[in-house]
Amino acid sequence: MDNNVRHTAEDHKSDLETSYQGRPLEKQISGDSQFATEHLEKRYSLLSVVAFAFTTTNSWVAFASGLAVPLACGRGPGIIYGLIVGGIVMAVIGIGFAELASAFPSAGGQYHIVYMVFPRSVRRVASFFTGWVTIIYIMAALASCNFFVASSILDLVALWTDTYTVESWHTYLLHVALCLVAFLATSRFPRVIGQLGVAIFFLSLTGFVASMVTLLAVAKDKQPGDAVFRNYENVSGWSDGWAMIIGITSCLWAYSGVDGPTHLAEEVPNPSRNVPIAICLTIGIGIVTVLAWIISLMFVVKDIDAIIESTVPILEVYNQALGSKVATTIWSVYYMVMFYEIVLNLFIFGGRTIWSLSRDGGVPCSRYFSHLQWASPVRAIALMLLLEVIVGILYIVSEAAYSSFINLTLFALNITIALPQAALLFRGRGCLPERAFSLGKYGPVINLVATLFVIFFSITFCFPTFMPVTASSMNYLVVVMAVALIVPAALWFGGLNKRFTGPQEIIMGE
Repeated sequence: MDNNVRHTAEDHKSDLETSYQGRPLEKQISGDSQFATEHLEKRYSLLSVVAFAFTTTNSWVAFASGLAVPLACGRGPGIIYGLIVGGIVMAVIGIGFAELASAFPSAGGQYHIVYMVFPRSVRRVASFFTGWVTIIYIMAALASCNFFVASSILDLVALWTDTYTVESWHTYLLHVALCLVAFLATSRFPRVIGQLGVAIFFLSLTGFVASMVTLLAVAKDKQPGDAVFRNYENVSGWSDGWAMIIGITSCLWAYSGVDGPTHLAEEVPNPSRNVPIAICLTIGIGIVTVLAWIISLMFVVKDIDAIIESTVPILEVYNQALGSKVATTIWSVYYMVMFYEIVLNLFIFGGRTIWSLSRDGGVPCSRYFSHLQWASPVRAIALMLLLEVIVGILYIVSEAAYSSFINLTLFALNITIALPQAALLFRGRGCLPERAFSLGKYGPVINLVATLFVIFFSITFCFPTFMPVTASSMNYLVVVMAVALIVPAALWFGGLNKRFTGPQEIIMGE
């Protein structure tokens, strides 16, 4: 066995008995650890995993809901150059994480990787909190995408019905209904969801081309090149320098979701190779498509202020560019399909994260949630459904609280994928086993830069996006994150610290 993966006799005394790629063996150590012996089926191909990854990030589509802040922070130059810098930042972070996903493939994703690379003295608690932060991040991302779909549906109704006024409770009820449909589909037909993802993948690329052609060919009174690339106008209230940083921070949303393929690692052949391929392809295609689409969009936008103030910015964009309710409706329905695919994917990822954490004793009633039905973690996905019903209430109670909770998405994601990279800087990369995707001599540099990027942008995420600050525009991210951490802290000290075993150790080598 290679030295960098050989355990000492003393280490083995404290380790659980394990199997390759972190799957639990029939034999477990403690009674409370006998959660599941079932295995997920190898139901996804490389193309399916690439489709899952791309349709979850879907940069050019997903960024349509986040145009307001970078536009306010610099108009065309602010959003275009912000996307370029943001793409570089997320590429560095994502490539460093792809190597770790290649080394430790597991449905647990980040929390499994943290356990494997952190020092033995703190790895259980670090892994537990990482697992729950991952669940919280997926929960926030799912709510964000699903409420976008719900809001878009009701805004279309308002577009065609002059007497209808959208109420927040209407949106919430539609959110619950859409989540219920997603739960039934992903829990009973996971293989079909993978096949649907492949179709949506090609539909997204086709729509990308069609959208640019439609915008540039049909729209009248196109903006001059100077207005698109050089007319920097900052209306955010920040100084120009800080406005650019805030704009770049907002552009990072275009590349979120890089961890998605890791949660499918136990359902795809050769995950050490296929998972990092999916991550890297998604980042590359995402940068190209979102940049091309935004540039074409900026040539046809007439009233940027109206886009900034719109609840569904992309609907306003097509209204301005096409001037046709029928054309706007067609493209709005297209975006709903794209975003609802993200909802389906996140139910898949969230269910597998909860299931993986459950089989290691990290969830209350773990024995219940760690079993499979129809070779799928149905009960774990049901728990994700319940969490969505609960978090949706924030949308009705407080728009500011809801927005701050949604901001947890990329903030929490980046922390979970940077933590193991930071651990490698202190512990050394010798703890990594042989893997299909290795950064080699560039690994330490990429891990260092990724860690610094996450530290810096985690701070800027906490800044309010507009100045002067009011009660409604204040960024409550730190407060919401602290409140969110109360749940895993209560679970840990409430007894799970005694039952959580940590992911099953991987023993690699001859």
